[in-house]
Amino acid sequence: MSQSYQLADKVAVVTGASSGIGAATARRLAERGMTVVAAARRVDRLDRLASEQARIHARQVDVTDTESVDALAADVREQFGACHVLVNNAGIGGGPFRSRADLDDAMGTIDVNVFGVMRCTAAFADLLEAGAPSRVINVGSVAGKLGLGPAAYAASKFAVVGFSEALSFSWAERGITVCQLNPGFIATEGFPQEQVKRTPIRGLVGKPTDVAAAIEEAIVTGTTERTVPRFYRPFVVLRHTATPLYRAIARKLPRATGTRD
Repeated sequence: MSQSYQLADKVAVVTGASSGIGAATARRLAERGMTVVAAARRVDRLDRLASEQARIHARQVDVTDTESVDALAADVREQFGACHVLVNNAGIGGGPFRSRADLDDAMGTIDVNVFGVMRCTAAFADLLEAGAPSRVINVGSVAGKLGLGPAAYAASKFAVVGFSEALSFSWAERGITVCQLNPGFIATEGFPQEQVKRTPIRGLVGKPTDVAAAIEEAIVTGTTERTVPRFYRPFVVLRHTATPLYRAIARKLPRATGTRD
């Protein structure tokens, strides 16, 4: 791993840090010497996380509330004076999209997964530019490349991929590297992957620590796109280079039903 970007003594903000990928990332970055602002709604979980490591600081935030996100950015500015890395990890899965009854759930998924990323990125933009060279890591999903699973979830992650790719070009001149980091099947509290574990591809299910390691790598190397685990990347390539073959395979996968059951 290249050491072009030193982590020690820099400030990172990690959303969705009360469990899963966010908690694993907060721990890993703190172990590397970063001051980590671990942000989420569940303060009790954050406090336990912060008690493990003096470099982790718990802060409550609701990424669906613009005032809450703005208050977090103001607090980080006042308390720490900088933000060098923003990890937009907060996200929810959502259910199947079958009828009008599912609309509110779908809209809620979009609000957290898309507008939450936008709110946080906007709120920290000035701090990131002031601390340049800096990093934004937007945790998307392979579902944002392949369109498998609950429709609103896939749509939200496609949006995160597009938002990240566009910003990676337009924010480069500001000294801010924006990365779309796309995990495959990762077993977490919110995404236990039980559906996948019941199939022959259960060996593809990864752990939150796998993603945390990839996030560290993306920060250090300044990459603008990363798939984790890496062996998912051929599926993405297949989607664009051999679409009929991809669709024939995808139709047989559990997520083609539009659920996570």
